[in-house]
Amino acid sequence: MKTIILNHKSYLSYEELQNYKNVLETQAIENINLVLMPTLAYLSEFKSSKIQIGAQNFYSYNFGSYTGEISLETLKSLNVSYTLVGHPERLMLKLDSYQEVKDKFFRSINLGFKTILCLGHDENEKILKKELKFFFNGIEESVLKNLIIAFEPASKIEGETINLKQIKYVNNFIKEYMTKHFEINVPFIYGGSVNKNNIKEILEITDGVILGRNSTNINEMIEIINLIKGV
Repeated sequence: MKTIILNHKSYLSYEELQNYKNVLETQAIENINLVLMPTLAYLSEFKSSKIQIGAQNFYSYNFGSYTGEISLETLKSLNVSYTLVGHPERLMLKLDSYQEVKDKFFRSINLGFKTILCLGHDENEKILKKELKFFFNGIEESVLKNLIIAFEPASKIEGETINLKQIKYVNNFIKEYMTKHFEINVPFIYGGSVNKNNIKEILEITDGVILGRNSTNINEMIEIINLIKGV
């Protein structure tokens, strides 16, 4: 079963989100692991929904005096089951450092969230290996069952042509590394300029995708859901 992450980023008004939710809930989601990541302010709208939800961001500490932040404990109480960590947009905007990403990653995966760790902002093999060593140093192997690794190169976030050969190479490199060092077959998903025209060929060589701005168009999402059923 393929994993499809819908990352709404900071798009959609409240009214647009309500329409999106109402339409999506009427769809028969079969043979797809669909996870919606709305703007954090809208997460509570899905607490009792049949739609799986994930958080685009969170704070790596417990409940406390952290004005403007949201804790994983709060997310858990809203039935959030997935988190997204290390997205290149947050690194480029200097909203997270690599150390903060690692702190969030450890906290999320140890609390039992299905944690999507973004790697490979640059597909250079040396940088990939450096990232893998950094993020997995000190990890408890028992929690890796909740890990999903995403490859989302910064240059492909929006509007760029995808490179299937590059995606396949990074997929193989990461899977071989995780098999060698942790003896697990980690799910690998791809994000960056994914749309209805290329999603099927991407899914042929990955375990899933992250859709960004395209995921906010509910009509296009219905088309994509129908397109990939049974892939």
